[in-house]
Amino acid sequence: MPEPVPSGRRLRLAAKVVLIDPRNRVLLFRGGDPNAPEAGTWWFPPGGGLDPGETSEQAARREVLEETGLLLDRLGPIVFHRRAEFTFNGINLVSEEDYFVVRVDHFDVNSGGWTDLEREVLVEHRWWTLDDLRWTDDVVYPEDLILLVEKFG
Repeated sequence: MPEPVPSGRRLRLAAKVVLIDPRNRVLLFRGGDPNAPEAGTWWFPPGGGLDPGETSEQAARREVLEETGLLLDRLGPIVFHRRAEFTFNGINLVSEEDYFVVRVDHFDVNSGGWTDLEREVLVEHRWWTLDDLRWTDDVVYPEDLILLVEKFG
């Protein structure tokens, strides 16, 4: 049974996809909180919240299409689950996140499906090598991303 959500926080169910290209690079986006620019930015894989009635797999496929332009046929199993508490866009959240790892051909991100909020929040994207991830001083979520890539990629 999932842990209860603390008072004053909203539950957010989410699905994320770690996309790995043939050169073992991982696609990450950099963004921040539009209501707290002083908090800086961080890197994260594509994905987002589940719409009502969606499964994690359905949300993951939809989010990857919206955020990258890539249509995924299959995802495979959920390989990691993360619970994170944070404030974003003025909302105190408990995010229950399911992660998939998918190998893909290298592609250029198409931002044509981005929402207005994504256009405001997402400032950059790039393909990261494992060495990039190992040695960066930037904030990357999930914290154990490199372990996920090494274990399931």
